[in-house]
Amino acid sequence: MPAECAIDDCGVLAIGRCRECGRAFCMSHQAHNEVTGEGYPALCLPCLARRRQVPVAAAPVDQDRQWLASGQAVLDLYAAGIAPLPIVEQRVRWVPQRFGRQRQEIDEVEVGGLWVVGKFAWTEMQEIPETRDWTTGLLAHPGGGYPVSMVARAVTRCRVSDGIATLVRDAPYGDSWTQLERKEIPRIAKAVRDLIGARRAS
Repeated sequence: MPAECAIDDCGVLAIGRCRECGRAFCMSHQAHNEVTGEGYPALCLPCLARRRQVPVAAAPVDQDRQWLASGQAVLDLYAAGIAPLPIVEQRVRWVPQRFGRQRQEIDEVEVGGLWVVGKFAWTEMQEIPETRDWTTGLLAHPGGGYPVSMVARAVTRCRVSDGIATLVRDAPYGDSWTQLERKEIPRIAKAVRDLIGARRAS
């Protein structure tokens, strides 16, 4: 017999079971990432609310979100004279050779720029969500340009080596299944402001 939602005596057909409290939940009681709108496959609304019981006196999330998503943060970084790191991707191509053979060549192509702002929490959207810290960068030019519809489009996971950034993707091409945690928005905004403040002070 299919499970029914056990939250608030809902009784609607369940779509998942919370890994924290063990109760079955329906679509209405499924927790969602407020940054991206993606549903957590194994987390219910009450448990998400318990996670977020943090002091409200933190930085105003709406102002920080607007500053980052509008592109104003990027303009402020440029105005402070802080150049982004180049984002480099490898592009594979096959070059025809004699006798019908082909040789693989790998080109490194600069595809954009970003400012590394620190390590922040990202949650992998899987059966059992796992949150870990990733090096995170603010994109100079996200796909489609600024403003973006959500902060997750303005920031990305990355790796940095020798002054060059490479993006971390869950798949070679396409959207990531790993999502930025909402609580990190004020921390990212603060890191960007600190970067600007440090440059102005020097």
